[in-house]
Amino acid sequence: MGTFLGIYPKGVSRASLIEKGAAETYITTHNVYPEVPTIDARTWKKVRDYYVRNAPSKLPKPTVTRLTVSQTFKAVRPAFSLQPPSTTFVNIDDKTGSVTIGDAVSGNVFSLTPQLSVIRRDSTGEAPAWITSNDEARIATIMGSFSPTDAPTGKVVWIPSDPQRSISEVITGLQRPVHHAVADLDANGEDDIVVCEFGKWTGGLSWWKCKKKGEYERISLREGPGATRVEIRDWNRDGLLDVVALFAQGNENITAFINNGDGSFEAETVLQFPPSWGSSYFAIQDIDTDGDNDIIHCAGDNADFGPLLRPYHGVRVFFNDGKNRFTDTLFLPLHGAYSAIAADFDLDGDTDISAISFFPDHNEKPIRGFVYYENEGRGTYTTSTFPEVGAGRWIVMDSGDIDHDGDLDLILGSLVMEVKGRKDLVDYWVKNAIPFVILENLTR
Repeated sequence: MGTFLGIYPKGVSRASLIEKGAAETYITTHNVYPEVPTIDARTWKKVRDYYVRNAPSKLPKPTVTRLTVSQTFKAVRPAFSLQPPSTTFVNIDDKTGSVTIGDAVSGNVFSLTPQLSVIRRDSTGEAPAWITSNDEARIATIMGSFSPTDAPTGKVVWIPSDPQRSISEVITGLQRPVHHAVADLDANGEDDIVVCEFGKWTGGLSWWKCKKKGEYERISLREGPGATRVEIRDWNRDGLLDVVALFAQGNENITAFINNGDGSFEAETVLQFPPSWGSSYFAIQDIDTDGDNDIIHCAGDNADFGPLLRPYHGVRVFFNDGKNRFTDTLFLPLHGAYSAIAADFDLDGDTDISAISFFPDHNEKPIRGFVYYENEGRGTYTTSTFPEVGAGRWIVMDSGDIDHDGDLDLILGSLVMEVKGRKDLVDYWVKNAIPFVILENLTR
């Protein structure tokens, strides 16, 4: 903390903290590590002493319900394998049931049939973090580096629907982009792209305005690290498309950027979270079916300071009072929660929640890498998982009716990373080589 205020411990120089190469310009321009202290030594000592004095010696454990074996989902393992599993994106196509996955190690995007046979492979060179589609192409956000960096090595590429055509770069020089959304924000007849540049210490959220096909102009909506996920919709119901985004990395919040209709946007904070939460996901949907936008949010990032189990990690639902004022009504504890999908999975008329964790308690049996929260009414949920939940380390998830039987199936993508003290688990995941698993919904 002190280094961001220009206070450096003995033996630590400012220069040693600044990433070299292309990232250095961004870090110095944004004054991430000030040359001159921004507070005096006495004030800094008070701040430091306050945290040391008030920090708990240990964190409480949340109360969780017992996991049972799910009667709603059955795991289907694909014959397709990748070693090591390094899945960064999964999707089930709503219309066809076909499957798309992105792989970090090979830098490929794989297209599979609903029966999970590979029918196409496109080389993007690096990890695809997010993919959307239109009639002509798939639009892929390429991180540039899975590891934290401020270097502008990320990009957005077009993968033409026609496999005979080459992949093209449409936006380059991005700082570790992790998500995007596509829409015509200025109503000029061309689709624009809003990109989340997570970065490390710098980054931002940018509107890439399409001036003509294939030509984009960057307009910054917010500078700073941690842009995680973005949705485009008419937030204030004035007929104009707005931008709503989740930010992590210290200043954790959900912000709506309201479209003024003249090419400018006005930022409104929707929700502000503590910097310790580790926001990892959000989605906007009408969860209580009352006609307005609610928010589902996950807190679970645990990569910065070791695998400390945190009682505030989990899935939260913020209900809208109809005036875009939100109440934290539902909290489902889940260590390391990374993504959640709210839907009526069992077709009984209410909203259930499926969630994954990338940082669960790996010593717990069964590992809570996936939890299905079945809505029993009146704010109560039963929790279940599938027997093979420990077969991967689940980092991404999507839903869709892969078998066209009228209920929603799930796909979970696995990415192997070190687990402190559990080399046996990592070795098992690598040997198993399961890049994803389908959770077939048995309701129909």
